[in-house]
Amino acid sequence: MSLRDRLNEILPSLLPEYPEEAIKGRELIARVRAVLGDSYSDHSLRSQFSFIALDPASCLARVPNGQGYYLRRPEGEDALQSMFSGDARALQGADSPQLKRLSLAVRLYDTAGMGVFVFPPEEESWAHPDLVAVQWPAGHREADGAYVMEDEEGTASLRAVCLAAAGDAESLRRALFRTLACGLWAQECELLLLTEEPQEDAEMPADLAARFGVGVRRLTLDAYTMKDLPRADALLHMTAAEARALLAELPQELMAHPRRREGGLDAAGAALPVTPAVRRWVAYCLHRGRIEAAEQRVALS
Repeated sequence: MSLRDRLNEILPSLLPEYPEEAIKGRELIARVRAVLGDSYSDHSLRSQFSFIALDPASCLARVPNGQGYYLRRPEGEDALQSMFSGDARALQGADSPQLKRLSLAVRLYDTAGMGVFVFPPEEESWAHPDLVAVQWPAGHREADGAYVMEDEEGTASLRAVCLAAAGDAESLRRALFRTLACGLWAQECELLLLTEEPQEDAEMPADLAARFGVGVRRLTLDAYTMKDLPRADALLHMTAAEARALLAELPQELMAHPRRREGGLDAAGAALPVTPAVRRWVAYCLHRGRIEAAEQRVALS
């Protein structure tokens, strides 16, 4: 058996599951040696790690623009959208921190009466935000949970939202400017920090946010809270009352208010080529004047 075949066989049991737990090459070599012995040089192992990580079908993933390796999940497993179809592979990852954070973000905005459009997951895309929260024209909610708009001539307001689990000052600045870049076309943009615990320099992004008009909201999740949270699919299917009660137990802080800009759906379409799907969904909802409960919770892109 070749070295690559042997690595593909043993790596799934040696790699951490999530990017934030990624291990550097030196530690991965030590773990491999504990299984295979000292038959291969460090250079041979590092070379194989690099080649395997380039294969999108392999089990080895590399942290983008950084150092470290972690377990690559099957394509589509982390797609929040798949959970509404009962996709078995997607549900396998429903207990992952990433999907729990994204599901909490969805419930944070939809329980505030906003519609939520979720983009397919990518590795820190600078072309589009993670989700768009839509403030609809005035209306009321019916007994079945559907939202009915009363202002036929009203327009929707779009808030581009980027998520980050950043901790250090450099990561926070990067997350802030990514939010600004991804949300220039929207009426508002907001950085939602889902951090394990407040950082000493947490006020740093608020200063920059005020200068550039980026909203910053922090939701604190310690390791015990994250572990005890329901699975992502359960979070998504909670009633609004249940979701509000859960969110009320989590420490929250609004560090900076988003600055509102002029413009509408047409301006959004002219700004970036990735927004037509959002615009079509919003325009369709405005045309109907009604948004069903599940669709209000998360629109599937």
